Amino acid sequence: MIATRCFGQGEITVSHANQTEDFIEIGLNMGKPTSKFELINIDTMTVTDNRGNVLEENFEYPLNYNYNNGRAETSRYYPPKKKSRELHIRGVMKYFTPSEESNSYFNLGKNGGIARNVNLVDKAILAENPDLYFAIVDSTVINKVFPDFKYRTKDSEPYRKIDFSFFDIIYAYRYTDEQKIVYFINDDPMPGYTNMTLKDKKTGIIYALTKIKRDISQAEKDDISVEIMIENEASVKRIPFEIGKIKVERL
Repeated sequence: MIATRCFGQGEITVSHANQTEDFIEIGLNMGKPTSKFELINIDTMTVTDNRGNVLEENFEYPLNYNYNNGRAETSRYYPPKKKSRELHIRGVMKYFTPSEESNSYFNLGKNGGIARNVNLVDKAILAENPDLYFAIVDSTVINKVFPDFKYRTKDSEPYRKIDFSFFDIIYAYRYTDEQKIVYFINDDPMPGYTNMTLKDKKTGIIYALTKIKRDISQAEKDDISVEIMIENEASVKRIPFEIGKIKVERL
């Protein structure tokens, strides 16, 4: 496995490089602990084939384009027109270590004690970047923003309104490419299951209606922990990497 040293934070390696008819998927690993206080995100990455052609990134399939607390980050690219023997990648990995000291980590407390329908981002940060938004909201906000929204899960079913009693928590967020927000709900950056995500096209705010667990009690709902991390220059290191002679496996 080919790797590049990353200045004391371990190594960046290629975990896999696979090709389907529609895309080439490249996974990068970074040698670091799995922790919400050590997050990684690909800032930039250029992929070229052995002829020097630059591959175009493919955004057609859902991937996580924000930080994650694991060791892996994945990107997808359109395959080159001609078969390539190997690939070369070059880019920058962002290594985010949020903390209270750097004003980038905020423990918002338990769900039951958090004010509803208000922006919870620190006012000093909002003064610098008013586009940032994170809130715990209730059904009144969803009904106001999406008054006519109905959905169905199968073609054979009738359209219906949202049953808000099914979901355990609703959070809303908006961030920018220059300053991202990462959230952990009950220590999970991708909390719950059977979730519903709605986006307000006017404001760009995304609303996540989330089911945390089956048969959850009100006490358990109130005890859901909410934490957010907000990028700043003091908490982010940019780590350059360059890896060549990457063999692509065809699936």
